[in-house]
Amino acid sequence: MHILLCADETPLSRPALTLGERLALALRAEVTLLLASPYSPSPTLTTVATDISARLGALKLPCTMRTRTDIPRRAIIAQAETVAYDLIVMGLLERGRIRRWLRGSSVRRVLQNVAAPILIVPSDRPALKRILLCSSDLWYPSEMIHLVGQIAQATQAEVTLLYVIPQPTLHYPALKEVEDAWGALLQTDTPQGRNLKAGRDALRALGVETWISLRHGIVREQIMTEIREGEYDLVALGSTYAAQSMRRFYVPSITELVVEQAHRPVLVVRHRD
Repeated sequence: MHILLCADETPLSRPALTLGERLALALRAEVTLLLASPYSPSPTLTTVATDISARLGALKLPCTMRTRTDIPRRAIIAQAETVAYDLIVMGLLERGRIRRWLRGSSVRRVLQNVAAPILIVPSDRPALKRILLCSSDLWYPSEMIHLVGQIAQATQAEVTLLYVIPQPTLHYPALKEVEDAWGALLQTDTPQGRNLKAGRDALRALGVETWISLRHGIVREQIMTEIREGEYDLVALGSTYAAQSMRRFYVPSITELVVEQAHRPVLVVRHRD
């Protein structure tokens, strides 16, 4: 596995560096450490990066440093175009209030322009023990299952598959009575039932302890409620992220809302329709 670990001059990148280094150790991954700064990297940023590189090198993990003289958003996008990274780890990116209102957050721009899986880390967690994997309406993409399975294996985490049934399509009688009646859904010959079972079985085949949580209602609200109540350490979502869709510029997606409101690491895995 090859990880791009992104560092900039702001304190917002520090949690990503901490978690990214731990993940690299757990996954025995090769690391490219990107120093992104509009000017030459400051002595402080250079020292932080050098220390990380030395620690990884001492454990026989290859680590190379790359410097890009540009704002972090552009630097990350440009670097991601040069190498097919398996995972990009970054913190939240600063953006002025007016530019944020006009064009959205810088994280949104990265998500729109980078196809590789991205782990956004607004704050670090002491350990990754509980992972929440949120489904799209129809399936768990194989690339998401594979990556989440790798992380769960390496960190000995358990995974909960969350499926939210939108209120208008609520037609299973058992689900109107109890939200944890996932067994009834698994037994139905529906796309949702088949794919929940496939996702669960794929993770269990990797030796990952896997659970299922079933909710119904407004999708974004139910995801946030599950995150709060379950005290998860990492949230994973799939996203088609149609960058050309004009709606993306004015209406935040569920992915963006989770990134901004979850206050914990969020893994976004792009997939094709």
